[in-house]
Amino acid sequence: MTMAKEIVVIEGSWNLIGDVEEVEGGIVIHDASVIRRWGTTIGLGQIACTGPTKETVLDYTGEVRAYMSSVLLRITCKV
Repeated sequence: MTMAKEIVVIEGSWNLIGDVEEVEGGIVIHDASVIRRWGTTIGLGQIACTGPTKETVLDYTGEVRAYMSSVLLRITCKV
């Protein structure tokens, strides 16, 4: 099972961060959090590249499953 820390944007304006696993028909985001407030100056990519800022607000949600058809964007995190 290969997983990578990613930011995932899902239909309905849901922005999540966690360890993403691809499964048949979709993804599972383990140790997931909803990004309630970005707290960045240059968008979601800033969180992916340098991690959450002191103004970022994350709401822990545990495990999230999403159909691949609802996934709009996936950003691989460097930190």
